[in-house]
Amino acid sequence: MLRSISFKIYEMRKYLLLTLALSMIAIPVADALVIQRDRNRNEMYGEAFWIFGFSVYEMTDSEVAEAMGDPYDDGQHILPPYLGNITYEYPVFGLIFFAIASWLYPGVGGLQHLWLNFILVLVFMLNLVLIAILLKDKLYNVKWARLFFAGYFAYGLIMSAGGGKLEPITDCLLLMALVLHKEGQNGKAMFTLGLSIQTKIYSVVALPILFLASPVSIIWLLLSTLLTVLPFMVGGARFDSLIQHFLNTSDYSTYVVNPMYPGLAFDTTNLLASEPASYIWLPALIPLVIYIGFMLFTFERYLPEKDEFMSASWWERILLLRPLYLYMVPAALFIFRWVMPWYLFWFGGLIFLFKKNEHAIGYLKEITIIGFVYALGVLANWPYFLYGPLPDFLGNFPLGVWSLVPLIVMIVASVVVFAIWRWTFNRQEARSVKIRKIEERGELVI
Repeated sequence: MLRSISFKIYEMRKYLLLTLALSMIAIPVADALVIQRDRNRNEMYGEAFWIFGFSVYEMTDSEVAEAMGDPYDDGQHILPPYLGNITYEYPVFGLIFFAIASWLYPGVGGLQHLWLNFILVLVFMLNLVLIAILLKDKLYNVKWARLFFAGYFAYGLIMSAGGGKLEPITDCLLLMALVLHKEGQNGKAMFTLGLSIQTKIYSVVALPILFLASPVSIIWLLLSTLLTVLPFMVGGARFDSLIQHFLNTSDYSTYVVNPMYPGLAFDTTNLLASEPASYIWLPALIPLVIYIGFMLFTFERYLPEKDEFMSASWWERILLLRPLYLYMVPAALFIFRWVMPWYLFWFGGLIFLFKKNEHAIGYLKEITIIGFVYALGVLANWPYFLYGPLPDFLGNFPLGVWSLVPLIVMIVASVVVFAIWRWTFNRQEARSVKIRKIEERGELVI
């Protein structure tokens, strides 16, 4: 894997330098226009780790901010009040990452927060390299691969330079696990996947596929999990907020911010205190109905052939159902009360586990459809979102809706960078083809 990464970095060096230049411009711009609460909070908890150890898991945001003092008590290092002043909910590896990053560049209130964005940008660039390794020649020859790469480029740039979130680290470890899985190094893949799960837990969806490839390698995942278990047992770490999130309790959030959550159809008037909303329809069920209709017309493509399935052993039948499992994973986004728009790309990495191009294309379409029904859910349930979660969400943008302008500029710039890279590669590829044809004719190339 290290040789593949080194070679791919050399191959993509011009493009990566262009990405780095764009990111260095985006970091201070985004920092001025967006209150990056997740980054600020992780910075605060990372510094607090060196004082309180793993007992920070028992402390709420406000308690840590009060204990740390200036500048953490400015109200921008804690989550909004509607999240119930929760305790730290990220697994241990994420906490350790920010603790080490803050230790490498101390200086609270200075440039430390920009340093964290920079580190995440480097991780994001490594993710691009890993994606290129997984896609191989498909990146240059297959349309869906180019679309996925371009989509992840915009997403990753926003998450790292523009948001300072944990997703680039989680994705990096997940992509490493997938590369190791492709190379047949199942034990290392499982160990790396375990670290990814302990950064943000959504990458656990890849566990069944890696387990089916090598059931014995689960031992390595359990070994990596000790990183979380030992602090839990010895250091006093608790994950109450993470459990509350998964159980969909109102203790985690008084708001339902997922417009696809079916429970919102019946609880809208109860959750909305300022402006009661009444409907002649159930707006939260509209996205679910559309998604179910879409799945009914498409899921058969992921089923194995009947004759092949009936003649297979029970273990082989499980293996044949892997594409169907992968295709059903994004449906998990309908289950949880708390789903932000960028969560739609959480399961994007699973596309590399499909062996057929048509399955990968269908999966990409499914994620796109979910994005559309997410937006449709917000529009259909607009009274709730307009008077409920939206004002609090816009509170993270000091310039209000005008903060979307630089975000759009960042996305457009990402497209331009990708287009420049494609043009450069096409030019180099055309030159290589020309040289090969000349050499095949026996002519000398000087």
